[in-house]
Amino acid sequence: MDRLPLFFIPADESAARGARRRRVDGGHVRVGYGVTTSAAAFRDASEVTRHRARIDAVVSRSKSSLIVSHESAVVMHGLPWFGPLPERVLFTDPGRDRAQRLRFSDKVPARGRHVSTVAIDGIETTDLVETAVDVALRADRGHAIVVLDAVLRRGASRELLLVGLSRRSHRRGVARARRLIEIADGSNESPGESLTHLVAHDVGLPAPVLQHEFRVVGRFVARVDFWFPEQGVVIEFDELAKYRDRTLRGTRTPEDVVVDEKLREDAVRSLPEVRGLGRVTWRDVLPGGAAPTVFAHAGLPVSRAVRTTPPW
Repeated sequence: MDRLPLFFIPADESAARGARRRRVDGGHVRVGYGVTTSAAAFRDASEVTRHRARIDAVVSRSKSSLIVSHESAVVMHGLPWFGPLPERVLFTDPGRDRAQRLRFSDKVPARGRHVSTVAIDGIETTDLVETAVDVALRADRGHAIVVLDAVLRRGASRELLLVGLSRRSHRRGVARARRLIEIADGSNESPGESLTHLVAHDVGLPAPVLQHEFRVVGRFVARVDFWFPEQGVVIEFDELAKYRDRTLRGTRTPEDVVVDEKLREDAVRSLPEVRGLGRVTWRDVLPGGAAPTVFAHAGLPVSRAVRTTPPW
């Protein structure tokens, strides 16, 4: 993970005022109390890198009993996330029984509750299961399913997640979080696939086979994201970044990627058991998107009353 350099304003009162003025006016941005980083570097950094800078800055000025948690723990663990991250660092505070919001941090109370942690880069952080449960209880269903799938993919079990959730039985949203844990599947390999799977569930489709491999006389043809054997339908999440991002396409040109995808799709469509194929993109699987319409056109049993992706 990329890390931004941090600059600490001197503790001396008069020196601090001068340093603060020079650094903020001279191209620096505050990321914590008495901590800045380069404004240009901050502007050009990814959401994850920016939030990690906030974590490093706030932790450096905070009491040691605080535990980095929720979306901030997602960043620490390198779990997938899409869209903006919070501007404040999220902590679980075992010493508090009420939430507290400060300029650079939010503290979630945890007095009397055991919090499972792990040290990452010397920073006390909720472990994978605790983080996933926190996000499932706090975030919207789309972000929660992405994190749950990733934690299962890393080896956590559904049973452990349910045990972790059972310790929060008094919390609002437990029933919703339990349903999400039951839907989650570590076979989904990207946030887009996780969201596609969630949409398929929400519109009432039968459970698909994930990462199904097609073979003809023992010869590998293709591995597809979602296979609905009863309907003979393949659904693929089209990660458009693979056409643009050099690290994803390797030595191939964007045109090469398009041709390879077309040949692969033709090979899948030619299989006798495949009667329909649909592709969805990020825009389709977000609330209000066209994923249900794509499913229906491919031959899946979607109600005529549902043509757009339901809200999370």
